Amino acid sequence: MLKLTLMDILKIALTGGIACGKSQMAQVFAELGADVVRLDDISKQVTTPGSDGLRELVDAFGEKILNQDDELNRQVLRAILLENESNKNCIEVILHPKILKTMQEWQKNSKKPLNIVEIPLLIERNLAYLFDRVIILTCNEEKQLKRLKNRANIDEKQAKKMISMQTSHENRLKISAELPCDIIENNGTLTDLKKQTKQLYQKLNQSVGI
Repeated sequence: MLKLTLMDILKIALTGGIACGKSQMAQVFAELGADVVRLDDISKQVTTPGSDGLRELVDAFGEKILNQDDELNRQVLRAILLENESNKNCIEVILHPKILKTMQEWQKNSKKPLNIVEIPLLIERNLAYLFDRVIILTCNEEKQLKRLKNRANIDEKQAKKMISMQTSHENRLKISAELPCDIIENNGTLTDLKKQTKQLYQKLNQSVGI
């Protein structure tokens, strides 16, 4: 059995625009054997009932953000976030430190050679220093809008606003000057994405001597 050292573990950031297929790729990586975590899942962990994250959000925005079971109503919180920059900044100040701390604890405890974090705001939050390599997933604007509208059940105006709140694809590509970078275009089918992911998984395994 391969005994890993800290240097044998490759810390990889999986990033890209909203609705470009990051979660689908992350799931395929996990099925192939990589250690994978999604920051959206960590966000849910730090806002469970009784958590500091949820308490601070309620203090900031009131009990209207809770559903009947006193759990966070994410649809309501998303609407609040989209209202203005002040709300967005407030939510980020509350949640991002807690999410980052949990993510780093997960990285520290990972034992598999490929350690992959699905992290949408890698560039916006200047978090590249926490990783050894970056995967950027992209797709054309038409597909991105269609996927986002269907996934979030929102209209085109809301979808475009959500997309505009993230950095541009061109800005994401600048990370390649800092870290090794793999760019994957996801304009095809899920089968196509699975094939691309498997090929990349094999390449990454080779880079750590597997």
